[in-house]
Amino acid sequence: MLNSTTLEVAMGMALVYLVLSLFCTAINEALAGILGLRGKNLEKGIRSLFTDGLKTAAGADGTGAVTLAQALYDHGLVQSLYRSTPSEKAGLWAMKFRSALPSYIPPPIFSSALLDVLFPGIELTSTSASTGAGSQNPASFQAAQTGNLSAMLTCLEALPESKGKEAIVTLVKQAGGDITQTRQSLESWYNAGMDRAAGWYKRNTQKILLVLGLFIAVGMNVDSIALGRALWISPAIRSYTVATAEQFAHDSSNTISNPDPSKPLTILQSLTALPIGWTRPKYRLMKDEVVGLFHLQRLPILRLLVVTVGWFLTGIAMTLGAPFWFDTLSQFMVIRSTIKPQEKS
Repeated sequence: MLNSTTLEVAMGMALVYLVLSLFCTAINEALAGILGLRGKNLEKGIRSLFTDGLKTAAGADGTGAVTLAQALYDHGLVQSLYRSTPSEKAGLWAMKFRSALPSYIPPPIFSSALLDVLFPGIELTSTSASTGAGSQNPASFQAAQTGNLSAMLTCLEALPESKGKEAIVTLVKQAGGDITQTRQSLESWYNAGMDRAAGWYKRNTQKILLVLGLFIAVGMNVDSIALGRALWISPAIRSYTVATAEQFAHDSSNTISNPDPSKPLTILQSLTALPIGWTRPKYRLMKDEVVGLFHLQRLPILRLLVVTVGWFLTGIAMTLGAPFWFDTLSQFMVIRSTIKPQEKS
């Protein structure tokens, strides 16, 4: 059964992981903004919807092919979502290190742009069974839907064969010529694809956080095994860390949504008693010890293995993210507050 000591050690570990996760989150958000990772992930998701289907096939010389995704991004409704104009995107910095691709396309804009791309120059009659038009003039209502369906299928048949074309034709046939239903079907298809793309982005983010976490763990010498041992054997360190964790949890509600590296750094610097960093005597590598580290002569292999495992555990903890550790720390605080005073030995 969990006792007060176990909970306090867990709170101390969660506090350190939370502070380090805030650093990782801030760095990851900066990288995502500079490299345009969200926009690139959105483009990848849209291309997966169309399965690289073509709007126009390549000519005899092998040029002139335009994909459905490219035609969609070239549409004016989507172009208005770009962060810069085409002339500004032509710069080397923008092409190499920054992406002007929109990070989000609203479903209504997607459906409107796609309908205009697929059915250019065709005036589709707006019909919907929910408007009551069918009850007033059923024959005219049915004729309008039949005309819309025939016109849309004619345009779709002109597209080169692809799985994307097959999916769109299926959605159009299911709507039966109802423009409102067609829009809703395209938006639902788009939303389902974006849910899948969000999963891709989350997995890629976890990989980035793992790499950043390992760099931070090694660079700051955050060994989870040594950290847990120090908290377990020292009541003074444990008590001070718990007090800091309680203060941080009460004052950092805005820090989780808007990470500010300055405040976590201040808190981390205040935990000088914890075995974090290379400046402490226990972990300082002198000149002769550096040689032994690489040649495995002066540093025992077992110690090196234990330290490496501690770093790796810290990196793994960073992949869970700052919100997870904030919620975990809050739960530990709730559990600790429910322990009876006589149980706090």
